[in-house]
Amino acid sequence: MTKRYYILAAITYLALIFILYSASVQAEDNNRSIRIAYPSIGTIINGQIGQIFERTDILSRNGLRGEVIAFPYGPPMMEALLSGKVDIALTSEQNVVVLLSKGFPARIIASLGSGGRLGLIVPVNSSVKSVGDLKGKKVGTIFGSSIHRPAVVWLKEAGLVPNRDASLVNVAGAELKFALLNGSLDAIMSWDPYIEEFLQNNSGRLIKGKEFKLAVIMSEDFIMKNPEAAVDFIIALKESFLYLISYKEQVNGWYSKLCRIEAELIDRSSAFNTFYSQAKSLSDINLAMDQDFVKTLEDISYFLFEQGLTNREVDVRSAVDLSLLKKAEDKLKTIKYDPSSVMITSP
Repeated sequence: MTKRYYILAAITYLALIFILYSASVQAEDNNRSIRIAYPSIGTIINGQIGQIFERTDILSRNGLRGEVIAFPYGPPMMEALLSGKVDIALTSEQNVVVLLSKGFPARIIASLGSGGRLGLIVPVNSSVKSVGDLKGKKVGTIFGSSIHRPAVVWLKEAGLVPNRDASLVNVAGAELKFALLNGSLDAIMSWDPYIEEFLQNNSGRLIKGKEFKLAVIMSEDFIMKNPEAAVDFIIALKESFLYLISYKEQVNGWYSKLCRIEAELIDRSSAFNTFYSQAKSLSDINLAMDQDFVKTLEDISYFLFEQGLTNREVDVRSAVDLSLLKKAEDKLKTIKYDPSSVMITSP
């Protein structure tokens, strides 16, 4: 064989090695890509965390190439998950159950804790002092959303039959406030930070309220194909929360510009979240879901099915998966994280 033959063989071999290496790097890069959905309009904690993902290097410093997408409300986020346009959604109780009821293979992998309050608001000069006073009145809510079930439950607890003793009216989220202030409705269901806005502006009174919980849901397909990236996402999630706690004014200012709610109202509403108000370190932030939260999801599942809003009840417990969180906690023991080292990539 000639010298030329050996040279050509060597070139071919090196080219093959390069192609295989490039393919390997590309595959690894694809496996580190992650598409994250979060609410852009008035959902505290989730909204601030979404902004941190967008504006800092926390995802990239954990080896993740993030595409962070803001959605106005929960249903469009769930549709994006269903259609494979995103891998993860930062959302709340009811949206998770609705998604799972459609048979979509997903896992509830963490909870960011309280999202503030859900509540019944009446005009500040209303004669209504309690839920029982709503007899013969019109109450606005958003059917199938997180503020639907509490309205029904509270009316029943007050001895009122929904849509007989008090009318429940399905209203688009953006119209609720205006419908209350112009007198079209006697009361509305709302949530923080809008509840706090009503109270601070003295434009409404809270006659009944409760806190609600946030949830992080991830597609099973992403977990199966990218198990390490799924774990690193949870690490980034915890690091983002500690960054929020450490730089509240900055992050609330970011979210204020996006959702057009005053930063002070965002801060007041966020204080209902015990991590936001009390945590000092990563170890203080527990993203696991407790049994009360799981029971709430089961109650929501039954309610939605009973109301004909879903076609089946959901086995919520089988969808809860804390194994990724456990792996993330173990990995965090080997990582030193200082929020002050985080870089702002988009001021």
